[in-house]
Amino acid sequence: MKRPTVLHCVREWGVPSQRFVVDLVTTTTATRAMVACGEDGGGHRAPVRVPVHLVPPRLGRRGEIAAIAALAATRRADLLHCHLGYWAGAVGRAAAAVRRPWVVSLHGHDFLVRVKEHGPRALEPLRRADLVIVPSSFLAAEVERQGIDPDRIRVIPSGVDLARFAFRERAPGPDGRVVVTFVGRFAEKKGALDATTAVSEVARRHPKVVARFVGYGPQEAELRAALTGAPFAAEIVDGRTPGAVEQALAETHLVVTPSRTGSDGDAETLSVVNLEAQASGVPIVTSRHGGIPEGVADDSAVLTAEGDLAALTAALDDLVAHPERWPAMGRAGRRHVALNFELGARTAEVEAAYGALLDRRPFAEARARRSEWPIVSVVVPTYNRRDLVSRTMDALEQQTYPADRVEVVVADDASTDGTIDALEQRSTRWPLRVVTHEVNRSAAEARNSGLAVATGEIIAFTDSDCRPVPTWLEALVAGMDDGVDVVQGRTGPDPDQPLEPLSRTQWVPAEYGLYETCNLAYRRSALDAVGARPFHSDLARDVLAVLGDRLGRLGFGEDTELAWRVKRAGAVSRFAPLAVVHHEVFEPDPGYLVRRAALSACFPLLARRVPELRNAFLWHGLFVGPHRLRVLLALGGAAAAPKRPAAVLLTMPYLMATIRPGRKAWKRRLKAMPVLASRDAVETAALLYGSVKARTVVL
Repeated sequence: MKRPTVLHCVREWGVPSQRFVVDLVTTTTATRAMVACGEDGGGHRAPVRVPVHLVPPRLGRRGEIAAIAALAATRRADLLHCHLGYWAGAVGRAAAAVRRPWVVSLHGHDFLVRVKEHGPRALEPLRRADLVIVPSSFLAAEVERQGIDPDRIRVIPSGVDLARFAFRERAPGPDGRVVVTFVGRFAEKKGALDATTAVSEVARRHPKVVARFVGYGPQEAELRAALTGAPFAAEIVDGRTPGAVEQALAETHLVVTPSRTGSDGDAETLSVVNLEAQASGVPIVTSRHGGIPEGVADDSAVLTAEGDLAALTAALDDLVAHPERWPAMGRAGRRHVALNFELGARTAEVEAAYGALLDRRPFAEARARRSEWPIVSVVVPTYNRRDLVSRTMDALEQQTYPADRVEVVVADDASTDGTIDALEQRSTRWPLRVVTHEVNRSAAEARNSGLAVATGEIIAFTDSDCRPVPTWLEALVAGMDDGVDVVQGRTGPDPDQPLEPLSRTQWVPAEYGLYETCNLAYRRSALDAVGARPFHSDLARDVLAVLGDRLGRLGFGEDTELAWRVKRAGAVSRFAPLAVVHHEVFEPDPGYLVRRAALSACFPLLARRVPELRNAFLWHGLFVGPHRLRVLLALGGAAAAPKRPAAVLLTMPYLMATIRPGRKAWKRRLKAMPVLASRDAVETAALLYGSVKARTVVL
C-alpha cells in the first residue's frame, strides 16, 4: 500500500513545551513522516525514528523557502504540514512553489499574539492554507473571527499517550501530607504566581500541604521570591528535564492550573497539562478560561472564574479538606481522557484529514465527547498452549480499562495439555468464559465459537501467544469514534525475548490490509451485519483443497477475508498505533519455518477472493513486496549462471537485502542464509503453484 509522504515543518523540533508536535509526528502510520526544522532539539528522544532535515536560519527567508521546497520535491512529499504558525509564511510559499497542498496547526500564542503584533501580515499565509487545524472550539472561533474560511478550519485536539501516565487513585500520604502541584511555563498566562498565592492561603489552614512547581520561564525569579518565607514546603523543578512532568504527576495529590489571559492577548486554548493530570488520576483545580472547559470532565475538575483568586483559593481549600472525593474525580478524569484525547486516535483523525485533502473529499467534523466506557469482550482462541495462554491472561489482568466493563472469552480448540484446568483455576478481575470444542477444528472456528457467547458491544481479538500492554484496550476503544467500526493495533516481537534471524514472531506496524486478529477490534453491529459465524468456513475448504489436509488445517486468511467483507458492508477502519500487543518470539526451527512457507500457496486464492488486496497490500498489484522480485531475480540468475556466469550478478540485490550489511545482526543473518534462501524459494514456488490453482497471478 502506497502511503502518502508528509513533510512536517516546525521551527524548533523537540521543544519541551511543544511535546504534542513530536507525539503527533512519531505516531503517524497511514503516512510516511519526515521533518524539516530550523533547530533540532532531539525530538524528546522520539520513540520512532523519523528523518529530520535541518533548515539553518542563516539561509534567510528566501533560503528557507527554497530549502523547504527542495526537500518537498526531492523527497516526493505529497503534503506539507506546518506545526504552529511561526513558520507559516515560508512553508506556505514553499508549498505553492512545488504545487503541494499544505496544512497549518495553530495552538495559541502563534495566532493570538502574532495577529495582534503583526496584523494582516500574520493572517495572509493562513488564508492560503488548504486546512487549518486547531485544538479547541475556542481557538476555532478566534480564527474564524479573523476572516479565515470556516470550511477550512478543523478542531482536532492534542492527544495524550496514556502509557506515559500511570493511573492510580489519590489519597493523602500516611502522614497526612498533601502535595499540590503546578505544571506549566512560569509565564503570566499560566498563572504560576496565582497558584502560589492560593496555596499559601490554603497552607495556613492545612499545615500538611506542600507544593511543587514544575516548569520554566520568564517569571521564575518572581516565583522564587514569592516562595521565600512561604508558610509551606515548596520546591521548583525544571520542567525541561526528561520525565519531570510524568514523575511530578505520579507523586502529586492535586494539580492547580489557574490560567488567565495574558497582557499580550495570549490565552490557554486547551491545556495539555490538564489532560495529562486527568490521565494520571489527579483531581484538578483550574480556571474557566479559553479552551480549558473543553478539555476537562465535569466531575474530574473544579473550575473557577478566570483571575478570581478568592474562588481559586476556596476551591483548593475545599478539595484539600475532602480527600474522599479524589478517587471518583480521578476515575472520571482518566475515563474522559481515554475516551476523547487518546493520542493514537487523535493522530488518526489528523491523518484522515490529510487523506481527505489529498483525495479532495469531505472530512467529518471532530467527534462529540464521550463519557461512558463501552462493554468489551476479548476473544482469545487457543490450542495446547497452557503456559502461553496463562501469560496472555496475566497481561489482560493488567489492563487499565475498567474491569467491570470487560469480559474475556477463551475458545479452546480441544486442547489436551491441561489448558482448561489451568483456566478454570484462575481467579480474574473480570468474567472469564471458556468455550471448548470436542474435536480440533481451527483457530477461525474457535473465534466463531467465542464470538457466539460474547456479549460486548465491542469485540477485541488477540491470540494466546500475545501479551497486550496495559493500555491496549483503552487505545483500541479510543479508536472507535462514531463512524469507525474496525480498529487494528500495532503488533511486534516481545521486547523481553531474544530475536534471532530465524525466530518466528509477528510484526504489524501499520494498516496494510491483512487485518490480523492478533490485535483487532470490531463493533458488534459490524460483525452481525455479515452473519452469525463471520469467519467463513468455505474459505477454509478452499485452503484445504490447495494445501491438503496436513497443512490446510493451519488456516489461512479468514481474518483478512472477514475484515474486507465488513468494510464492503460500509464499515470504516482505523489503525491505533498505541494499542500495542507483544507477540511471542518462538525459538528458531528451520524445518518448521520452511514447511510453513508452503502456506503462501493460499495467498493467490485470498487475492482472488479479496481483490482489494491488489491495491492495499500487493506491491504494484502483483508482488508480495519488493523482496519477492529480488527472489525471482536471484532464482533466475542462479539458474542461468552455469551457462552465463555474469548472470550471477542478478543474485546480488537479494543477497544484500537479506544480509543487510552494516547492521549489528548481519553476521547472524549470513549464518542463517541457507535457511532464509530455502524459505524464500519455497514461498516463491508456493505462490506460483497457488497462482495456477487460483487462476490469478500473485508473485
